[in-house]
Amino acid sequence: MNARMLALADAGLPSVRPDDVPPAYRALAEEGWTVDADGACLLSALRAGWSGSAAGEFGDVVHFEATVNGRAMMDHDLPADGPERRHRLLRRSVAYACLALRAAPAEGGHAVLGYVSLSEGGLSDDTPTSHVTFCTRRPDVLPYVDRIEDYSGEALLELSRDDAVELLAATAGPAPRSRHS
Repeated sequence: MNARMLALADAGLPSVRPDDVPPAYRALAEEGWTVDADGACLLSALRAGWSGSAAGEFGDVVHFEATVNGRAMMDHDLPADGPERRHRLLRRSVAYACLALRAAPAEGGHAVLGYVSLSEGGLSDDTPTSHVTFCTRRPDVLPYVDRIEDYSGEALLELSRDDAVELLAATAGPAPRSRHS
């Protein structure tokens, strides 16, 4: 994680539970993953609503994955500002990332990573917002995030599948499914 995320997380990340994830996002994670014909690792529910391919408009599979898999975290039920908003956004986002990552495909030799960012957004760029996405790391493609410590405009966290298993409490239940298309 970068310095801004470290400060936001008070030098550590909390254990999270599946019920920290809003139901709509839990459903996205529980539907599982699809590895498409180009080898892109995509959340199945999000792939179903997307037309296009990595080779088409994106030029590389990593940025295609990040675009298809990326979503802003639901926040309409949270306070407009303050520490409680930031804490709950972080908890929701990390829990969602962990729930999805623990079922990410292991085949193919490319690690799937989750990225959680918290930054100022909204109409006046003064509302804490969060975004979560997933993509692989591949030796022949520029990474989605190269040196995380160089990102200073937002709080940024990178999670691996192992991180997800460690952070997600034992009450998580069975892992979502994974499939190929």
